[in-house]
Amino acid sequence: MGMGSASAFEKVCSHICFAFITLFVALSIVAHASTSFEEADALVTWKASLQNDAQSQLSSWTLLPNNATNFSTKLNSSTSPCTWIGISCNPVGSVIKINLSRSSLKGSLHEFSFSSFINLEYVDLSQNSLSGTIPHQISDLSNLIYLNLSINQLCGKIPPEIALLTNLKVLCLGINKLYGSIPQEIGQLRSLNVLALQSNYLDGPIPPSLGNLINLGYLCLNQNSLSGSIPLELGNLTNLVELYINNNSLAGPLPREIGNLKSLKCLSLQKNNLVGSIPTSLCELGNLTYIDLFQNSLSGAIPQEIGHLKSLVFLQLSVNQLNGSFPTSIGELSQLEIFYVRDNQISGSIPQEVENLMKLTVFRVARNKLTGYLPQNICQNGLLRNFTANGNNLIGPIPKSLRNCTTLYRVRLEGNQRTGNISEVFGIYPNLYYINIANNKLHGEISPNWGKSSILTNLEFGGNGITGTIPSEIGDITKLDVLDLSSNHLVGEIPMELGRLTSLVKLVLSNNQLSGGIPSEVGFLTNLDYVDLSNNKLSKSIPGSIGNFSRLFHMDLSHN
Repeated sequence: MGMGSASAFEKVCSHICFAFITLFVALSIVAHASTSFEEADALVTWKASLQNDAQSQLSSWTLLPNNATNFSTKLNSSTSPCTWIGISCNPVGSVIKINLSRSSLKGSLHEFSFSSFINLEYVDLSQNSLSGTIPHQISDLSNLIYLNLSINQLCGKIPPEIALLTNLKVLCLGINKLYGSIPQEIGQLRSLNVLALQSNYLDGPIPPSLGNLINLGYLCLNQNSLSGSIPLELGNLTNLVELYINNNSLAGPLPREIGNLKSLKCLSLQKNNLVGSIPTSLCELGNLTYIDLFQNSLSGAIPQEIGHLKSLVFLQLSVNQLNGSFPTSIGELSQLEIFYVRDNQISGSIPQEVENLMKLTVFRVARNKLTGYLPQNICQNGLLRNFTANGNNLIGPIPKSLRNCTTLYRVRLEGNQRTGNISEVFGIYPNLYYINIANNKLHGEISPNWGKSSILTNLEFGGNGITGTIPSEIGDITKLDVLDLSSNHLVGEIPMELGRLTSLVKLVLSNNQLSGGIPSEVGFLTNLDYVDLSNNKLSKSIPGSIGNFSRLFHMDLSHN
């Protein structure tokens, strides 16, 4: 073949290739445009199925008029959904993201054409008023990575077909009205990082297949009606950071395999029916910052190994059947801020090592079988806010560090055998709203400084050996709801300044040696429903202003 013939052949080939490329590109553009139009049509169809209020939120979702029939016209940008509110597209104009969270949507998903969205990766319809069931056709979204339908009114069962969304990394269906069991097929979603099914009506056991979700970082199944035991297979979730299965009906022991969750920072199992002891393996999870085992039936002692949890900030063990003594290793929890162990059967003394908890803000050990002394320097950090040790058999003085602990907002030490002079151990507390030191062996006089606790609602000092008079400054605590100074050795008259306590609901001054009359200013206390001034030395006539007590259901003025 000559040079000229070869050149002509190359030109013909070049033209043919160019034609094929042009045709391919054209067909591709038409295909993408056709897909875009199909998606737009599907969105508008779904919009039409929603209630009118919801449609107004989607005013940009509009196709061209019916008379615009030319196909090329249909492909122009005004038909593309990519500019519509809540819609995002890929570079070729296909919908990849729908984000309509908090858009006041009312309706269902039954008119949503899932099969029209072959490229959809992200769907967030959370915090709306969507109802009805989750259609099983949701499995047509084969490229979906993120699905959030939480905080709606969806009902019915979780469709097992959802397990066909094998690319899914986030699945949030919480705070709906879903019922039935958790499909064991969800264990096939190996890419899942987040599974949130909380606050529904789900029942039955936790599927052991969830142990296959080895990439899971967040598992939230709380506030359902799940039963059975915690599957041992959850111990496979070594990447799990947060585990919430509280507020269910789970039973059985806390499995030792939980100690395999080396990445775990947050563990919430409260309000179940778990039994047995706290496994020592739990104490090897050095990343834990939050443990909540409140209101189960756990027994045995708090493990001495608990001191290994150097990152722990929050420890809630209240309302169980824990016994034995306080481990001294509690003092090694240098990051601990909040500690609850109330309503158990813990005995012995509170270890002095508690004073090492320099970040402690909440310390609640009420209603146990504790004896001995309270740590004197429990508030040396100056951060303690909530301190309750009532209902034990504690003896000795009230901790001296409380005097300057101005951060306190709640103190309960009633029902012990505490001793000491209340004039010396308490100071001025601008943040205090509740104090109850009743039924101890305290003495001394009530300081006028209590009038500076301006937000106090409960002041309960009954059942001690307090002497002196009731300071008139008590009348400055104008938010007071309960004033109980009964069963002491108080003398003098009832201050007329108590008439300023217009929020007072309960006034108990019985079993003292108060004298004089009932001040007429007490008639200003129109919110009172309980008054007991019995067993004093009150005289004079009962003031007519007491007739203002329209809410009163109990009044005892006897033995005066």
